[in-house]
Amino acid sequence: YEQFTTQRVLVSEWIDGIPLAQAPKRQIRELIPIGVELFLCQLLDIGRFHADPHPGNLYVTTSKIDGTTPTLCLLDFGLIAHVSEDSRNSMTQAIVNLLQGDYDTLIAHDAKHLGFLPHDMDVTELKPLLKTILKEGLVESGSNLHDRRRNLMAISNELNEVFFKYPFSVPPFFALVTRGLGLLEGIALTGDPSFDIFQASYPYAKRRAIETFSVKDYGKISRNMLGLRRSSTQLS
Repeated sequence: YEQFTTQRVLVSEWIDGIPLAQAPKRQIRELIPIGVELFLCQLLDIGRFHADPHPGNLYVTTSKIDGTTPTLCLLDFGLIAHVSEDSRNSMTQAIVNLLQGDYDTLIAHDAKHLGFLPHDMDVTELKPLLKTILKEGLVESGSNLHDRRRNLMAISNELNEVFFKYPFSVPPFFALVTRGLGLLEGIALTGDPSFDIFQASYPYAKRRAIETFSVKDYGKISRNMLGLRRSSTQLS
């Protein structure tokens, strides 16, 4: 409400509802896919990202159209992170390559463009370590958070070597991305124990990649898109 807001007074809308984490399990299952798309849209399309995601900022309210349909509402945009267009395109490539299991391109190309690694770094020695971390610590851990935590502990030596031996850094916006999606995953698992954040992210990432890149470029980053293996790590 800009017409009422001044330098000293901020006027915002009151939202009636309940936190998504306290909603019935059926509602959680219905709304979590919308939440995943909501966060990915901010990250990959809009370029302005809610920088303070927590359970109290994710509400279930009712539609303003019919007054009854449950609707997901993200509250409190007082802290926003900005993601450049170049970073958004690189993130789109990285997500598709991760979901397709193209770790070579993810490490040699995407990790550099996103700022995780220096552009001039030779990643030959680093590739086996990062492949192990990505496959065993994330993608192949499945939806069970306890299994994922156990897998990460099992590869702790590899994690330590990456962070202490190599010039590896985490872009500031990426911590906010993982926090937001991690929040959604934690809430989703209360309503659906088999929920998988990677599977839930795939349709939007695929659509975004097709819209962003030409057919030629898209083929380069997703050459196996039409022939994905139906398994727990390669989704269609």
